[in-house]
Amino acid sequence: MAGLMNSIYKGVAAINVKTSTITETSKLKTVISSREDEIAMLMKTIGETVYINRASFNMGMVSEMLEAVKTKYDEIESCKSRIALLEENERSIFGKEGGAEAKLFCTQCGAPNGVGDRFCEKCGASLTD
Repeated sequence: MAGLMNSIYKGVAAINVKTSTITETSKLKTVISSREDEIAMLMKTIGETVYINRASFNMGMVSEMLEAVKTKYDEIESCKSRIALLEENERSIFGKEGGAEAKLFCTQCGAPNGVGDRFCEKCGASLTD
C-alpha cells in the first residue's frame, strides 16, 4: 500500500511540474509573440518615418524607435532563455536526457510502464482494463 501511495504522490508531483512548466512556457511564448508584434509595428513606423522625411532625414528621427526594437529583441531572447531553462529543469527533475517520457501507471502496484504496454512490467497485471 505504501508503494502505491508513493507512486501516486510521484505522479501528482510529475503532473504539477508538467503543468507549471507548460503554464510558464505559454506565458513566455505569449510575451514573445507580443514583442514580435510590437517590433513589426515599430519597423513599419520607422519605414514610414524614413520615407516621409527622405529629403531631410537624419538618424535622430528614428534612433529612439531603433533602441526600442533592440530592447524588444533582447526581451525575446531573455524569454527564450527562460523557456530553455524550464525545459532543462524539467529534464533534470524527471531524470531523462530527452525529456519526460509518457508513462502509464499500474493500478495494482503503481509501477510506471510504457504507454503501449498491455501488462505491468512489475506485477503482470493488465493495463488495458
